[in-house]
Amino acid sequence: MIKGNYFTTWAMLALVIFLTAFTPSGNPVLADKKITKAVIKTMKTSDFVLKPADNLNRLLCSVSGSFYYILSGSDTLGTLYKGRVNSCRAGGCSLSSGDEAIAFEYFDYFFITDSKNNVRRVKVFNYQATYGQEIMSRGWLNQFNGLSPGKKLEFGRDIEAISGATVSAKAITDDIQKVLTCLNQ
Repeated sequence: MIKGNYFTTWAMLALVIFLTAFTPSGNPVLADKKITKAVIKTMKTSDFVLKPADNLNRLLCSVSGSFYYILSGSDTLGTLYKGRVNSCRAGGCSLSSGDEAIAFEYFDYFFITDSKNNVRRVKVFNYQATYGQEIMSRGWLNQFNGLSPGKKLEFGRDIEAISGATVSAKAITDDIQKVLTCLNQ
C-alpha cells in the first residue's frame, strides 16, 4: 500500500511539472534566470528586486508586454519591459486568409532601461518563429543600447536590416520604439 502511494505521489508531481512547463501562447514566458543575469550584468549589482510597474502597465499605450521597476533599496535603477512580438511565418504575411493565427509566429524579448529610460540591454529569450533567428545576435541587438525615448528610429537606416530576418528585425524595432514612446508619456 505504501509503495502505491509513493508511486502515485511521484506520478502526480511529474504531471504537475510537465503541465507547468508550458505557458499559454498569449503570455511571454518569464525567463527568470536570463532576466536576473542580464539585470546583474547591466546594473552591476545583485542587490535588486523587480516590482511590477502597475502605473506603467495601465498606460493607454497599445503594448502587449509588462513593465517592472528595477529597485535597489529605495533607489529605482531602471525599468524592465518584457514583451511578445509577432513575426510572420514563411509566406504568412502575404497570406490573404485573414486568419492571424495562421499568418504569425512570435518571439519573446525583454529590454532594460536606466533611470532616464535609455535602453541599456535588449535580449530575445524565446524565439518560436521558423525564420529570422539572426535577431538573437548580441551584436545586432547592441544597436538599441543607448537609445533614448525621444529618438525616432528608422529601420534600415538607424537600425541595420538583416537578410533572412527582415520581418523579425522590423517587428522588434517597431515594438521597442512603441514601448519607448509609451515610457516617454
